[in-house]
Amino acid sequence: MSEVNKYAFSVLPTTAEDKQDVIAFLRKFFFRDEPLILGIDMLEDIDSLEKLETYCYNFVDNGLAFKAVSPNGDIVGIVLNSLTVRNDNNEEKIEDENGPDDNTKFKTIGTFLDKVEREADVFTKYPNVDRLIDIKIISVDESCRGQGICKALIDKTKELALENECNMVYVECSSYYSAKAAERLGFECIYTLYFRDYVDENGEIIFKTPPPHDSSKVYVLNL
Repeated sequence: MSEVNKYAFSVLPTTAEDKQDVIAFLRKFFFRDEPLILGIDMLEDIDSLEKLETYCYNFVDNGLAFKAVSPNGDIVGIVLNSLTVRNDNNEEKIEDENGPDDNTKFKTIGTFLDKVEREADVFTKYPNVDRLIDIKIISVDESCRGQGICKALIDKTKELALENECNMVYVECSSYYSAKAAERLGFECIYTLYFRDYVDENGEIIFKTPPPHDSSKVYVLNL
């Protein structure tokens, strides 16, 4: 019996009609779990949270996102994906939401993620990969964790990658737990940036993340 059937949830594509429900789900689970958000106290920054929500909206109805739904119709898991093509400069980035004078905490996260992506340099490391699916956000209802929902969402993402002629799935994990999940699902770590090494001009650590979250890691899965 598959995990999907065993635990009685379905994995379905998200649509524009799901946007409010998806954002409500992310507010309840992902925003409160994400170490980068916690590490700079961004939950207290309303302007930054609004920018993050706007950023997430872009992925809900792009045809690449999925939701895990319980038998009574409640969302119990979300994965938001994007399609990245070699030498394509049109990918949606967090920093694209900010103007040059924006000093919000949201931009602080965007600058960090841009550094991680740039230094991971996946297309240089894998010259035979021209297209990949990038997992932007994956989150599971806290009360439903350990029931195969994350794996089911990843499996759907792998199917999506193959349908879109992508031979790689890519994910950046700033959470210790998401990194461990990626490893269990067969992903390979190709880059690590420790939060203690990411400092401001005064040498102060920028992301004071709660333990056990000590780094951001990039994982890939070749298909």
